[in-house]
Amino acid sequence: MKKTWTIRKDAKAVSPVIATILMVAITVVLAAVLYVMVLGFNTGGGVAKGVQIQRAPYSGGYQFTLTPTEALTWEQVTVVIQETSPAIASGTWSTLSATTLGGGGVKVQACGVQVVDGNKWLNVTDLSGNGELSTGDYMTITGSYTSGHVYKVVLLYKQDGSTMGSLQWTA
Repeated sequence: MKKTWTIRKDAKAVSPVIATILMVAITVVLAAVLYVMVLGFNTGGGVAKGVQIQRAPYSGGYQFTLTPTEALTWEQVTVVIQETSPAIASGTWSTLSATTLGGGGVKVQACGVQVVDGNKWLNVTDLSGNGELSTGDYMTITGSYTSGHVYKVVLLYKQDGSTMGSLQWTA
């Protein structure tokens, strides 16, 4: 027995306008669900820490005043200076510790690092002397800077290597 399909001419369907609206609504809902799912893949351990950096001229280099957006200790910070133009070079300081910076009063940590255009020296001033990065704490990076070269200071969060703050300038 052969089946024959007949098209009913009296059945009513959804109008094309309503169908289009339904398709757009379904697409938006699916996109929102996908967006929420993708956000769940971020396993960086929560909100990234942040530090605002301001630069000022300093005898033999630059002074960088820091304003953290969350509580941080100096042990959690890695300081990087990069010469980004014309040569690409960098120096890293990652040995700052609360034992070095802790205690009462102003504490300064000095250490050197070799960069393409010469040695750079980092001095950190912890105003409260408690080993925590607080508003107003500052660091100076002294050494030779080549005029016209572009430099960048980056503060990294040691736990995951994420950038907490950066500042770029031309010497």
